[in-house]
Amino acid sequence: MTEAPASRPAESGDVVVRRAENGDLAAAARASGAAFGVDLEVEAHRRRWEERVGHLLATDPGGCFVAERSGRIIGVAQALVRERLWVLSLLAVDPSEQSGGAGRVLMERVLAYAPSGGSALIMSSNDPRALRLYARYGFELRPTFQAAGAVDRRALPAAAAGVVDDDQGDLEALAAISRDVRGAPHTAELAFALRRGGRLLQLPGRGFAVTAPDRGVWLLVAREEEAAETLLWSALACVADLPVTAVRWLDVRQQWAIRIALRAGLSLSAHGAIATRGVTAPLHPFIPSAPFA
Repeated sequence: MTEAPASRPAESGDVVVRRAENGDLAAAARASGAAFGVDLEVEAHRRRWEERVGHLLATDPGGCFVAERSGRIIGVAQALVRERLWVLSLLAVDPSEQSGGAGRVLMERVLAYAPSGGSALIMSSNDPRALRLYARYGFELRPTFQAAGAVDRRALPAAAAGVVDDDQGDLEALAAISRDVRGAPHTAELAFALRRGGRLLQLPGRGFAVTAPDRGVWLLVAREEEAAETLLWSALACVADLPVTAVRWLDVRQQWAIRIALRAGLSLSAHGAIATRGVTAPLHPFIPSAPFA
C-alpha cells in the first residue's frame, strides 16, 4: 500500500490537504454533513454523523484526509482498505467551497491509500461533479436504482425457515461470504452497524443482511440468488413499520432485488452509480452499504 506522507500536505491554490486527526472530528463532520444536507443542529443527527466519520478515523487513520482553507476545514475524504479492496467511504466539500479544487486534491490523496494492484469501489451519489471526478480517475460507472417507500405488509411472505435473527452472531464467520461476493470481509463495518442499532439476519453459510433502524436495508451479501431473495424479504419484514424504507445502489445484475422491491410496494427511481476500478469480486447477489460498500 502506498500513502501520501502525513508530514507533507498537498496544496491547490490556497487549499491545503493533510492527514486527518482525531481532533478534527467535529469540524470534519460539519463540513461533510453540510455537503450531504445533514442537519447537524439536531443532536441525534450530529451524533450519528460524527459516529460515521469517526469510524474510519479509528479503523483507517491513514485513509482519512481534510482540506483546509485559511485554517478552516472545508472538505473531507475517507477510504477504507480491507485486504486488497479499497472503498471510498466519503468525499465531501462544504457547499460554499465547492468547485475550488479541493475535491480533486482530496481524491488524489485518498487514492494513494489504495493497495497496489487491488480493486476499488465507490457508491456514488447523483452529483454530476462526483461522477465526472470518478470517471476521470479511471473508474467504470455502473448506473444504479433505488427503491423507496412504505412496505406493503400484504405482500410479505410467511417467515422463511432457516433465517437466523442474531445481533450477537459471530461476525468473523461471515467474512468468507463477503470475500466471495465483495472481495473482502465486512467484519469491522458489521460491528459498527450493530452498535448503531442494526439488525443482523443470516442464512448460515449462504448469506446475511443488515437492517438499519432509520433507513431500511443497509447491506445484503449472499452466495446465490435464492438465499438473497429470502434474506431481502426477511429484511423488508423487519423494517415494514418505517414510514420510508430504502434499498439503494441496485445495478442491472440485481434484478432479483428489483423484482422483490416492486412486489413489496416500493417505488423505483434512478439513483447514483457503483464505480469500480480493477478486477473486482462478482458483487452479486449484493446490496452494498452506502458508506462502506
